[in-house]
Amino acid sequence: MVDLHDPLMLFTGRASYYLARKICNSLQRYNGLEELELCEPRVIRFANENLKVKIGESVRGADVFLVQTAANARHAPYGVNPERVSPQEAASLSLSENLMEMLITIDALRGASAGRITVVAPYFPYVRSDKKDEPRVSITARLMGQLLEQAGADRILTVNLHALQIMGFMTVPCDQLDANPLIAEYFRRNYDVSKIGVLATDAGGVKIGTGYAERLNVPLAVCDKRRWADNEDPEIRAVIGIEEIRGREVAVFDDEILTGGTMIRAVSALKDKFGLPVWYVSCVHPVFAENVAEEILDTGVKRIVTTDTLPLPDADERVHVVSVAHLLAAAVYNIHTNMSVTQIFEEPEALLEPGTEKA
Repeated sequence: MVDLHDPLMLFTGRASYYLARKICNSLQRYNGLEELELCEPRVIRFANENLKVKIGESVRGADVFLVQTAANARHAPYGVNPERVSPQEAASLSLSENLMEMLITIDALRGASAGRITVVAPYFPYVRSDKKDEPRVSITARLMGQLLEQAGADRILTVNLHALQIMGFMTVPCDQLDANPLIAEYFRRNYDVSKIGVLATDAGGVKIGTGYAERLNVPLAVCDKRRWADNEDPEIRAVIGIEEIRGREVAVFDDEILTGGTMIRAVSALKDKFGLPVWYVSCVHPVFAENVAEEILDTGVKRIVTTDTLPLPDADERVHVVSVAHLLAAAVYNIHTNMSVTQIFEEPEALLEPGTEKA
């Protein structure tokens, strides 16, 4: 049991340095944390690819928060501290290596007598593998929760799990933060929402689309998408409520985008078949495969709005990033002080990073 007098300490994995730096800066706004420093463990990669993690600070009895997102080799180079990680080392930071680094760091913290260890994983590893949808496969999201617990994690803090059932895999407390109110507030600040219409490209997107339509107080339309044969891509047969959004700046929202294939086909079909151009595409987790953002923008989309749960390059000014740092910092502070995490959503506008008021 952590006492309120136990010090809060913030650590970062190699691939999450910039987000952890922002979280640290945000935490310094709170009373008693003005001098908080971001701690970076020393990670050594041996010639046999084994890792060694050494904690440089005393953590005995501390309330420790470790920031490490599930970054792969595409994301990691944009998240490292270049003063501590060479370009060659950054290029080798695969998802598997980042996971091992996280587990070894947790074990090192536990062995150093940390009072409590909370893993801050903005994008949870293997989040899409949440069910046994074919014979003889692993429910890997469950395995990740078990590994974190066995390594010594006492608590998990994450952002927008692909499915809420994943929280049921955890036997340690798990807090899921919702970044959708932040993105909705970003739209309210930067765009004329009276001109926007929300579109759900399939039945699975109705829940997300409905949430944004309600937050922005705008109309919602839904695509009737059907697959005529097993070997065919699904076809958008109709758009239910199309007259409600025709002539508006259409926005499509999702939880994450990886290959973007479904999104690109849907956006192209909406424009070509229904005369319905999509202005905005938004997702919480930018898992983007190579060139996905460019391919989405090439369809005529004017803006992609996402978050920094995964590190991204500053490559295209049409890709706008809404930081989750203030949201995570508020949750870290409330967990540390034994206050409600839910109450931080009462004023989502206060959780936006300064500077996001102008697109």
